[in-house]
Amino acid sequence: MNRKYLSLLVMGLLLFTLAFSACSGSKSSSFPVGKFIKSGETDYGMEFNSDGSFQVFKGETVYVRSAYKVDGNTITEISNDANCETNVSFKYVFDGKNLTFNYIGNPDDDVNCDGRHTDFNNVTYTLSK
Repeated sequence: MNRKYLSLLVMGLLLFTLAFSACSGSKSSSFPVGKFIKSGETDYGMEFNSDGSFQVFKGETVYVRSAYKVDGNTITEISNDANCETNVSFKYVFDGKNLTFNYIGNPDDDVNCDGRHTDFNNVTYTLSK
């Protein structure tokens, strides 16, 4: 194969890879990780981890362990140890300090999961650490 042709092919593949990475990067999550304290509380909140797990805590006590996935500005709880339904989704807004959740759909459809309903129904948390 001609060197010029090979160089053009390599450059084309490199440009394709860069363009593909840029496009797929736009779907990546910018969901914040860390400890968040619920508005009006001092030691109750949630801790989100980069591995897709989170927990609900009060002080040193963990009440629920869950897993989540993020797509754009939507977070979906995909598992939990609280015997609540899974695949429940919320829109979130994070301003660098405050994280607010709102149900996608009717929050009243999730009243049987009292803790989640209370913790995600138009609730704001502040990044602690």
